[in-house]
Amino acid sequence: MNITNIKDTWGSIIELDTPEEFFTYSPDYWRKLSYERKLIFFKKVNFTKAQYSEFSFYFGQPWTSDEYKYSHEVTEEVDTKNGVQAISPFNNANTKMVSNAYMNWHSDIPNRDFKPYPFRSLWITDNPTPERSGKTSWMNLEESFQYLTPEMLEMIPRVTVCQQSWYDPGTDTKEFPLLKIHPITGAKSLRINHYNWGPKKGAWITDVKIDGVSQGHCFLIRQWTDYLQKIPDLIYQHQWNTNDIAIYDNHSFIHSRTALTFDPKAATRHFFRININHLDDQEWVEHKKKYLE
Repeated sequence: MNITNIKDTWGSIIELDTPEEFFTYSPDYWRKLSYERKLIFFKKVNFTKAQYSEFSFYFGQPWTSDEYKYSHEVTEEVDTKNGVQAISPFNNANTKMVSNAYMNWHSDIPNRDFKPYPFRSLWITDNPTPERSGKTSWMNLEESFQYLTPEMLEMIPRVTVCQQSWYDPGTDTKEFPLLKIHPITGAKSLRINHYNWGPKKGAWITDVKIDGVSQGHCFLIRQWTDYLQKIPDLIYQHQWNTNDIAIYDNHSFIHSRTALTFDPKAATRHFFRININHLDDQEWVEHKKKYLE
């Protein structure tokens, strides 16, 4: 196994001698590495679907089929040595929310009352035109504080973000402080996400409050996102190759994707995805009482 770090403090690319080599290391090893590096790519791992499902258990508790109903993700059941496991297949042809278009900076499943911000794992099993099939970028929000201006740092405790469901706009409305706390590491990060702007109103963040006063817009989130995305140390952009696997700490990042420039009728890029909980049920209850109530 060869590990190459993307940045000094986060992100790693791993090349395995064989796909089976992954399973010779313990879950404790992989979970510790995932919290230390936050974003890990395994290059060209030709797993079976059962192996990919079993891979997910090394990072936490993978979602059940019922849990995916919250995020409207289609699932497929796979027989594994851990029992029947749900994985979520998707491609640019059947993902209507984004299809081939540019995908805005966002973090997934931030509103869920029960264990939000799961780990996300993406396994690309068919990528016929890598140079035209879109690049995915991650922005490290945990590292962002050292780059904020004194004025921005002063604003953080004064700001509340108003969020809705991206999947069912106008529902699941909640308010959160701009600062969030990681349920395992305790690290602080900004609650920046896809925001409403212009005529489209289907983003996660719908409004910003400063000192409890609604601003009626998301200009602060837009301004801060634009500012942070210009800092190279906070950004990694990945060009996908068939059988790459990403496992990333969704709590620590927002991510985006460039547009796909091939004809969707002529080619598709196909992924499987797995969501993975950080905490068990009791750990989540204790975290929520401490930080969210």
